[in-house]
Amino acid sequence: MKKIVLVCLLALSFCSLSLPSFSVQAANPASALDNKQIVKIFWNELFNKHNTTVIDTAVGDTYIQHNPTFPDGKQSFKTAVTGFLNEFPESSAEIKHIIAEKNYVVIHNHIKLNAADRGQAAVDIFRVEDGKIVEHWDVIQDIPERSINGNPMF
Repeated sequence: MKKIVLVCLLALSFCSLSLPSFSVQAANPASALDNKQIVKIFWNELFNKHNTTVIDTAVGDTYIQHNPTFPDGKQSFKTAVTGFLNEFPESSAEIKHIIAEKNYVVIHNHIKLNAADRGQAAVDIFRVEDGKIVEHWDVIQDIPERSINGNPMF
């Protein structure tokens, strides 16, 4: 019996030597958290404090914009946002939800042009590379006076 067990153990050990090795790399959760902080600080500084200088530090030199009303490029984006903030000095954009995975950060936010504005619900997606925002997508929907299903937007 000992001989059978020994033969089985030897056979198993040889089998394990012939198996290919696999390495599984887990996503670095710290980088997703860092990216989330980068976007959160950027968003609040820009759209709630109206501090456009945050674009200089938070946005990459190459900036791809998928919103058709804003141009590509860091400086072009800064010029467009500065114009928007000058036109709507009471505007705000409160983050309601924020999700991060790898180098993508998604925020669900409530945009208001002034305190009396019902506003818009928006989802913004950012791609972050090397600590800088380098790409942006968004979808925006007006908040209706009342909802057919009775559910709130946030």
